[in-house]
Amino acid sequence: MTTATIQNRTLQNHINHSKGTKTVCVTTCLNFFNIPFDSYHYTSSDRNRDTYKSVLRRFGWSVRSKKSEFKALKSITMTQLRRNMKKSIYSCSDYFIVHGYQSKAGHLMVLNGNGETVIDTAEGSKWRIAGVSIVEPQVEPVATPEVWQ
Repeated sequence: MTTATIQNRTLQNHINHSKGTKTVCVTTCLNFFNIPFDSYHYTSSDRNRDTYKSVLRRFGWSVRSKKSEFKALKSITMTQLRRNMKKSIYSCSDYFIVHGYQSKAGHLMVLNGNGETVIDTAEGSKWRIAGVSIVEPQVEPVATPEVWQ
């Protein structure tokens, strides 16, 4: 595990509720973005497996899909994603949440713009990529002065 993964990991096992779950991988990724463990109830549910995006947005982060930019509209492998990220305009200061899956199991990890792993609680596993989103601080819109006529 990377040092960032070890520093941000708060759960050792999944917490299952009747309406959703709080998983180890998603909680660790959210901790990396300074979102406290006890500030949200669920990281996914039967109705919405992408609840983590709403949690990020609620805490001032912008989450935008980059699937088409990294040629991940169809399912690709992690190796293909890393290769596409290295060719991109992004640097190591840009962070991406990557949603991977294996048959029925899902997983979330954080990569930087060079395709290097920042957070991964299941290193060494082979994942197919279902989603790639850039995570950036939200920028408040600048108020423009009204023009008097």
